[in-house]
Amino acid sequence: MIALTDFVTRLVTDVGRFVDIFLNDLILGAGDPVSALLVVVGQVLLVAAVAAIGYAAVGALLQEIGVTLPSLGGRGPAE
Repeated sequence: MIALTDFVTRLVTDVGRFVDIFLNDLILGAGDPVSALLVVVGQVLLVAAVAAIGYAAVGALLQEIGVTLPSLGGRGPAE
């Protein structure tokens, strides 16, 4: 079983490795702006989805203790 410290260490080093691959292989190495644009758009979509689901999860947890976060749109609770 992997220890928590090993997991965090690997996560941090993989982020650095991704940045290195992105800079050296996509932007500087290939010179193909379409590939770099596709990677950036994919990362933005992924971060937006994780942020929205995280906001909903935190809102659900906080609502259980009586704290109400503002709605991001759609139909809120009927008042």
